[in-house]
Amino acid sequence: MANSLLTGISGLRGHQKMLEVVGNNLANLNSTAYKSSRVLFSDLMYEIQRGTSSSSSGLLGSVNSVQIGTGSRLAQVDLNFAQGNLESTGNDTDLALDGGGFFVASSGERTYFTRAGAFSLDESGYLSDPATGYLVKRFGTTGEPDGTLPAFQVAGDDRVYVPKGVSIPGQVSTQLSVKGNLSSTSTGPVAQQVITNGPFLVAGLPADLSTLLNDLDNNTTDYIGTDKILIGGRKSDGSNADIPEFSVGPTTTVGDLVAALNTAFGGSTVTLDTLGNIVATANTTGPSFLTIAFSDGPTNTGRTDFEDQEMILLSLGKLADSVYQAAEVFDESGAAHSVGLRLTKQADQTWTLVATMSPTEGTILDSMVEGLSFQPNGSFAQITGSGVGDSNITLQFRGMPTPQTINLTFGTPSQFDGLTSLGQASSMELTPDGYPPGELAEVQVDTDGKVFGLASNGLKIPLAQLAIASFRNPDGLVAIGNNYYTSSLASGNPDIGNALSGSRGAVRAGQLEGSNVDLALEFTRLIIAQRGFSANARTITVTDEILQELTSIIR
Repeated sequence: MANSLLTGISGLRGHQKMLEVVGNNLANLNSTAYKSSRVLFSDLMYEIQRGTSSSSSGLLGSVNSVQIGTGSRLAQVDLNFAQGNLESTGNDTDLALDGGGFFVASSGERTYFTRAGAFSLDESGYLSDPATGYLVKRFGTTGEPDGTLPAFQVAGDDRVYVPKGVSIPGQVSTQLSVKGNLSSTSTGPVAQQVITNGPFLVAGLPADLSTLLNDLDNNTTDYIGTDKILIGGRKSDGSNADIPEFSVGPTTTVGDLVAALNTAFGGSTVTLDTLGNIVATANTTGPSFLTIAFSDGPTNTGRTDFEDQEMILLSLGKLADSVYQAAEVFDESGAAHSVGLRLTKQADQTWTLVATMSPTEGTILDSMVEGLSFQPNGSFAQITGSGVGDSNITLQFRGMPTPQTINLTFGTPSQFDGLTSLGQASSMELTPDGYPPGELAEVQVDTDGKVFGLASNGLKIPLAQLAIASFRNPDGLVAIGNNYYTSSLASGNPDIGNALSGSRGAVRAGQLEGSNVDLALEFTRLIIAQRGFSANARTITVTDEILQELTSIIR
């Protein structure tokens, strides 16, 4: 009978522990990143009342043993690391893990692990847990000096330093990256041209500069020394022709007529092509007023039918297609200046760059990069113009003692990582280095756990990489309170790395993970624990009544 009492007591103790675990879960219903626990029971040793035996000689069957249990025990209390709901807080330094992993914090002597990321910056600017003072740890070399952006982390110090409000000195611009596309369908500059409607012929063959006007097929009456050819029209700049008439005679050649037209229409070049056509070309590209007409004087003796030689438009003058974009660059004092770049097409797959700047900003000492060429497939080739390899512009900003040279980069030759010349529309993106002075104003944490400082000058400075730990057996971690855990032999050593790598989840800034306690499940377990406790108490009560009956028999 004593065994039944002890069996009942073991059941009471076990269900008492179950009530304690359920009560703890309910108490932490709103604890940040709390992970609920559950109780597992196992039976105790058994008393063997009768052993087993096998069948003998086929006459009797085997005999099973008679075993009587001696109660139950608490076998295990394990943690449920299921994801809790994420709750937005609006605080940039509140962090949650969406997926596996643990934040790593240190007391200076020991390392701890937590999923409760209610962090803040302490008085020294270090990211810490204000509830315990533990300092959050970083991983890798992000934020350490590398000669580029401002750096605030110290090599060998794994604390996360965020110096809010610190002044950031400006940096002078020395590089300007030029990316985009210069449409291959763009056209270069075109000079306006006019041409005779028909060629000058001699016996059906093209005339040349030495051909006499009297020998032309369309000359009906020979010219004499008093004849004139009237010249009219407008020069390329819109002004009238310089000479209104040209004297002709028996020795006047086509070349003389071409020379007279060149004199009359300064700013254009008049030639005779191999087909016998007179062609006039404006000396400058772009829109032009060039028109030419010539005819026999009204009192001439000689006559040429110039109707077939009426000058008509061959090509309309136009400026080259171009693309313009401006960018802010910074001088040695950190002051910003707007510098524009215009890329203009000069020939097939060849462009010229010209830098522009307002006179109020300063002057440009070297403004041009010529011969930007592209491969047939549209990738950047090289600079082939004058000053080969010189892709710099030099600026003299007002108030600065010395000129400032900025190197322009257009991409890797034969690659598509910079400027291209493809069929789509033209576009250009300019990315200068350098920045004005400012101060570190805000903190931003990306999903991969990288911490950035957002400066008032628009600079985004990598500050640190948060250390995220993962374990082969997280159920083996030891909970020590304050939402922290320590590693154990069962959990194994932590594997420290970046978020979003391995089994580590994403970092969610401005959010906290809630408790994963299931209220309905815990109430159910509460009822089960109560029933279990009552049942085991009944075992003790019944045993006590039986013992009383035995005692009364003696009386």
